[in-house]
Amino acid sequence: MDVFVSADMEGVTGVAAPTDVVQDETAYSDAQSLFVDDVNAAIEGALEGGADSILVNDAHATMTNLPRASLHDEATLIRGNTKPRSMMQGCSSDHDLALFIGYHAKAGTAGAVLNHTFMGHELVRLRVDGREVGELGWNACFAGSLDVPVGLVTGDDATASEAREELGDAVETVVVKEGIDRFSATCRSPAETRPDIRTAAYRAVKNADTMPVSRPDSPVTISADWAATNHAAGAGRTPGVERVGDRTTAVEAERYVDAYEATVSMLRAGANARDQHYG
Repeated sequence: MDVFVSADMEGVTGVAAPTDVVQDETAYSDAQSLFVDDVNAAIEGALEGGADSILVNDAHATMTNLPRASLHDEATLIRGNTKPRSMMQGCSSDHDLALFIGYHAKAGTAGAVLNHTFMGHELVRLRVDGREVGELGWNACFAGSLDVPVGLVTGDDATASEAREELGDAVETVVVKEGIDRFSATCRSPAETRPDIRTAAYRAVKNADTMPVSRPDSPVTISADWAATNHAAGAGRTPGVERVGDRTTAVEAERYVDAYEATVSMLRAGANARDQHYG
């Protein structure tokens, strides 16, 4: 039983504000510890459930948020933000199950804590074959294209709802906080959330054969709606990316994994076109 963990930070226990998740901000160090503990709880549960190997991909921002020395010794860690497969780097058809820890709801979800899709300002929405998805849906399709089910999603209440919409009621979810608005939440105690995460990860591994697989169509088109025309222009200059509207770019591929990698390049290029004064 090989388990892949994609670990984001906005949906972690106790995290509510931008200062919690940006390196060098005053609250980041405390949030980093909370992040480590949520991920370790999932690792512990997966091991108790029978996992033989666990690969953790740090999937937040700089992707250098999980200190190797603090992570469970039984897990392997991928760090760094130049990964061609970004949040899903390392996930392969050899994995039997994927766990999404610390995830958040897609951009524009009312009342969802730190809601956004891939980036906080530049990207308005991401669509797979015309259907809007957040990072959860985008990444679940990646796993599903490799026949890897998603067994657990942790985050706020809106993220849990999004997970059930994307994957059905069989997926395990843990609500670690209730959203008030984008930058406020009612946060449960780590003493409550950690056992819940551990137990849910245990159940997900035990029931891996019944967990949902989100299989995308082939060929697939992934499109991005940008906040401004300069983002679309920057993304549109990337090889393999087509500018299909004033503020929309798209990629198409026979295989979802290829479309996903092309989307990562498209999104990075669009973000790099950000003007310091106009967004």
